[in-house]
Amino acid sequence: MVSAFELRERAWKKLGQGNWLKAVGAFGLYWLMGFILAQVLANIGVLTGGIVQMSIEEFLRDYGELFRQIGVAFPHPSDLPLELNSMTFPLVKPYYQLIQWFVTTFMTGVIIAGWTVFTMAVMRNGANALQVYSGFTRFFSMGWLMLLRSLFVALWSLLLIVPGIVAFYSYRLAFFLKADHPEWSAWKVLAESKRMMYRSKLRLAYLDATFIGWLLLVMVTFGIAAFFVTPYMGVTYAAFYEDLLDRAEARNEDAVPA
Repeated sequence: MVSAFELRERAWKKLGQGNWLKAVGAFGLYWLMGFILAQVLANIGVLTGGIVQMSIEEFLRDYGELFRQIGVAFPHPSDLPLELNSMTFPLVKPYYQLIQWFVTTFMTGVIIAGWTVFTMAVMRNGANALQVYSGFTRFFSMGWLMLLRSLFVALWSLLLIVPGIVAFYSYRLAFFLKADHPEWSAWKVLAESKRMMYRSKLRLAYLDATFIGWLLLVMVTFGIAAFFVTPYMGVTYAAFYEDLLDRAEARNEDAVPA
């Protein structure tokens, strides 16, 4: 079994074969798509009244009684200094929160699909930064896959935290499999991901844990290091997927009678 260190070494080696600049450019495009999506949703929310500027005084007056009725200690406007009461903040109304979740989840699937294709291409020696846009060529299928995966994880999470975590790891290969098998339905992709991850969830969780130091580096550099860390992590996960495919192929070959 290939260790986490070996998977990371494979990814680093592949990126070092003339792919670092492509990876940084691809991540820049990937980040830009997410930023544009957030800005569009925020602006639409403001224009339609889904997001409103509300003062603390207005919030305490309009929602305070509701919270107090259900037993939550909530201050009155008169309990706070005047300067604090006059401060404003954006409030997202419940109906627009639902719209935001749906659109964000759907579009995240489209964006992640393209990023996944790019990281797989790095491992397979055919990377091009513009591959991050490839998710848009299968717009609805990728968005639907993300919605379905998020729904399954959310439903399992309703039971307890642990089943939700197990489900999260069970479906981690979904976009890799969809990239390799675009003709498969979302249901089949999720089922195959669950099958492939049956004995590999702890292994992937450990691989995640080995990146904690790198993620701290991203935090202390105010996100700048993400342009290098995110591609490194993404290609490592592609290496993990490739390793599972190799192991499955080896098992199939061993199963064929001589």
